[in-house]
Amino acid sequence: MDSSYVKSEEKESKLGEWILFFNILLIFIWLIYELYASFNTEPSYRWEKSFNIVGLSLGIIFVFIFLVALAKSLIKKTFS
Repeated sequence: MDSSYVKSEEKESKLGEWILFFNILLIFIWLIYELYASFNTEPSYRWEKSFNIVGLSLGIIFVFIFLVALAKSLIKKTFS
């Protein structure tokens, strides 16, 4: 392979990971806002509040784990 092709692929990969990082970060912020908003609104159904607390909390945990793994990958690529 040509070295310019490899460098181009590397740059594309890094750019894609940055875009993915910011998208996942926005999803993380949105989930935190939804969790905050669920405490300040009156639920339509009796089970809705507990469903929001459990579901949004699990979503925040999984998105946070994915965000940390993505940040770790970006840090390795940036400083290597």
